[in-house]
Amino acid sequence: MALVLQLIVITYNHFSGYHELHSFTEFVLRVIRGIFYSMIAGFAIAYPDLIVIHFLNKKFQWSKGALKRSAIQFTLMLLIAITVSTLLTTFAHWISSYPQGLQNVIFNNALIYCVVNAFFMSIIEAWIYLDESQREKARAEKLQQELIMEAANRAMYEAQIKIEEEKNKYAQQLIDQEKKLNQHLEEEIKKREVITQQLNEKREQLNSILTNLAGAAYRCYFDEHYTMKYISEKIYEISGYHASEFIDNTEITFSKIIHPDDQELCRKSIEEATKEKRNYEFEYRIIHKNGQVVWVNENGKGIYNGGEELTYLDGIIIDITRRKEAEFAAAESERNYKELTDLLPQPIYELDLDGNILFLNGSCKEFLGIEMPEDSNVKISALDYMVKEDVQRVQENIKKSNQAYLVSPNEYTMKRPDGSSSPVLIYGSSIIRNNKVVGRRGIIVDISERKKQEEKLLKAKEELERINNTLEQSVAERTKQLTEANTQLLKLQKENLQSQFEVLKQQVNPHFLFNSLNVLTSLIKVDPDLAESFTERLSKVYRYVLENKEKDLVNLSTELEFLNAYLFLLEIRFMKKLFIDIRIDKSYYDYQILPIAIQLIIENAIKHNTFSKVQPLKIEIFVDDKLRLNIVNNLNERETKFVSTGVGLENINRRYALVSDQKPVFKKSKEHFIAKLPLLKSEKNETE
Repeated sequence: MALVLQLIVITYNHFSGYHELHSFTEFVLRVIRGIFYSMIAGFAIAYPDLIVIHFLNKKFQWSKGALKRSAIQFTLMLLIAITVSTLLTTFAHWISSYPQGLQNVIFNNALIYCVVNAFFMSIIEAWIYLDESQREKARAEKLQQELIMEAANRAMYEAQIKIEEEKNKYAQQLIDQEKKLNQHLEEEIKKREVITQQLNEKREQLNSILTNLAGAAYRCYFDEHYTMKYISEKIYEISGYHASEFIDNTEITFSKIIHPDDQELCRKSIEEATKEKRNYEFEYRIIHKNGQVVWVNENGKGIYNGGEELTYLDGIIIDITRRKEAEFAAAESERNYKELTDLLPQPIYELDLDGNILFLNGSCKEFLGIEMPEDSNVKISALDYMVKEDVQRVQENIKKSNQAYLVSPNEYTMKRPDGSSSPVLIYGSSIIRNNKVVGRRGIIVDISERKKQEEKLLKAKEELERINNTLEQSVAERTKQLTEANTQLLKLQKENLQSQFEVLKQQVNPHFLFNSLNVLTSLIKVDPDLAESFTERLSKVYRYVLENKEKDLVNLSTELEFLNAYLFLLEIRFMKKLFIDIRIDKSYYDYQILPIAIQLIIENAIKHNTFSKVQPLKIEIFVDDKLRLNIVNNLNERETKFVSTGVGLENINRRYALVSDQKPVFKKSKEHFIAKLPLLKSEKNETE
């Protein structure tokens, strides 16, 4: 490298004009100086280049990042060349100044050194790669020789082992043959013992499984007698006959215990299934050994020989008597429920989520003129019986009810069979089954009479206004007209109070009946016997309401009989969340009271208070020394107030005003709400 650099520097200096050679001595000095500078430059460039190339070979391989390595290598090469040329040129200029400027000399020398350094770096890198490849080649040849020697030694060792193994194997074969001959008989015996034990265990497992099944598993022939090839002992619990009595018709045939009315059903069901090569399932009755009728469910399929000829019937027979009895009881309760609703004078309905009619009682069918179709797929929409103006409002309320929102009673106008329309008040709430809203049920109250009374009041008001506008007439005539108007107004006010009384009765009846029907619907499937008792009490309560709705007063004893039946319904409805303590001496039984007044106050307490089994609602009923019936309940008012319908305690005040000068008292303390209803003397009390 130094020699090449010397030749380049001498040649360059000679022809560049830095110094003119005037004598041989100057030429010798320049050669010596060039050799000296060239050696310094060669070592100053070569060692940094070697370090850079080693570093780049470790960090940046050509195969992974050639562009990145080239940029780094080119940059470092320029840096090394420029640094060395600058230092060396500056040193040479300090010793012997050049005739040209130092900057020009440094720039020219830097160009030369960059070219030379690029060439040197390429040579060094090629030499490094050549040296490494030769080393790797020598290492590979050495490793190959070692592997060949190792393979040869292993082959000789394996050959020796194989020869020994062949010898041992032949000897072992002779020994094994002798052992096999001696152990063959023992193995056969052990195998048979194991197979026998496994068969016994599997037989026991199968018997245990069949015994623990919900029904009796069987295999039989499809013949006249259903001849049993096998049937599990579970059949004894179902029929009273042991399985052994049916096998091969030993003592009785299975066909004999099938109820005569179901013989054809069984055979027809099996024949249809086997022809279509599908499973069969049907329900029928059998005659128990003790003579009782047992309902069973049979599920099975045919077994075919070669896929064509029917060989056996395999299946299972399950006792479903309890389920059938529950279904019959539920059907009976459902029938009683519908019969009860048909006896009620008020229209009752049930709708699905889309507003289609599911059920109407007799009164509702008569009110709307509807005959329910026999085909359940034919739908009748309740919206068809609403006037056009109310359809959208009905749809919105049905949507709210379907989302389990509390919907207050609403007034609508419905179409009648004769083409007329009738104003109605509709009470209803969601039908919830399995915590899911599935429809809506409610009661329809005809308020045509109330509307007529309102129209009469409006006409009376107009008449009074007309009379007042004619005050210019004579005093006598005006006085006469005013007297007649006042008389008519008093009469209309009394009629209005009576009308409000009737409205109150109509409001109480739907609320009471509606809540009771909801409870009854839940009891029908849970406890049919309790549902039957509930129905009887409900019928008794509602009969009392119907019989006394025209009366202004009833005896206290009669009201208490009604209250006892009503309390039974509340106990079922609230399940130990409500306690009512009645302490009334029989000496007060002949006194009179407003009908349903006690029930209204109890419903008012239930409506406005929250209670539970931990904090029950307690109501006390007793007579004080002023002949007033006290109804006292503890207060735990609800956070969310119910929407008032406009009738309540004020109506009781007005009803008392119609029959007596005595007024009821309603007051509230911090802990109790107290209602005091005057007990009125009957004709019997007055005579005594």
